[in-house]
Amino acid sequence: MDIYAKSYDIKVWCVIKKGNYPLPSIGQPPADPEYIDDYSDEQMDIVQVNAKSQNFLYNAISGEEYEKISSYDTTKEMRDKLEVTYEGTSKVKETRINLLVHGHEIFQMK
Repeated sequence: MDIYAKSYDIKVWCVIKKGNYPLPSIGQPPADPEYIDDYSDEQMDIVQVNAKSQNFLYNAISGEEYEKISSYDTTKEMRDKLEVTYEGTSKVKETRINLLVHGHEIFQMK
């Protein structure tokens, strides 16, 4: 997914990896964040990149996986949840490696 996201848009990849870009307050911040006519061009670009990154992840996963991540606000939170779900934490990874090494050692003895 890393290479595909980078080739899609490097800014999208940065948002997925590090989290949403913060919306800069240029001059007066919009009274209603949903009212996009008050946004500057720079703010609109940031909103668009953040939305693109969420859309990228939503299009890359199945409906079952969507249910797991749909409650998160940022793309980074979504990616982290998927990463833990499919790769596990560092302790889980270490345990899997130890089991494989142990299985290999037993195979050699036989």
